[in-house]
Amino acid sequence: MPCRFKNAVFLFLLGAVVGPIGDSFHVLSHTTAYPQGVFAFYIWRLPFWVPLIFGVAGMAVGLSHPQIDRWLKVPSERPGTRSAGLVTFGILAFLGIYAMTAFVPLRSGGSLDVLIAISALAVWLLLDRKAEGLLLAAMTALVGTGTEILLVHVGAFSYLPPKNSLFGVGSWLPWLYVAASVSVGNLGRYLES
Repeated sequence: MPCRFKNAVFLFLLGAVVGPIGDSFHVLSHTTAYPQGVFAFYIWRLPFWVPLIFGVAGMAVGLSHPQIDRWLKVPSERPGTRSAGLVTFGILAFLGIYAMTAFVPLRSGGSLDVLIAISALAVWLLLDRKAEGLLLAAMTALVGTGTEILLVHVGAFSYLPPKNSLFGVGSWLPWLYVAASVSVGNLGRYLES
């Protein structure tokens, strides 16, 4: 059990650092915006709670995927869990896709969505290759996108036009969560192995 606690802390801290880096891409590119002066404390232009929510998300994905593998009696080994270098590549690929959603000058709701979908599926194909991994990615995409839709609708932040076409969030957002699921899920598997 102490090993799982260390894994949880590591996943939380990594999420609390990597998530806000990706989120900063969105703020810089005017993909998203946070209401200024509403929250008590800001780090750059991100409210204090942003690292916390990304930390919890990193912990939830990284701990749940190996646990669900055990429940489904599926081996946790994936192509992306064979070395620390491959796990790192997965995290960097996720950040790269995050940057693409912010800076690639293609139309959201069209060609940008296709590019992000192809990129996310390539991450799955390179680093996971299991149907169960695709199912976990779909579940992560559903929960993550739903959470962001809720946060947008309560006014915590906003996606700016034209990148807000899916109930107020980016239409490519589920694909970004697919890449996150594969990369962070593989990190969780690697930490447990």
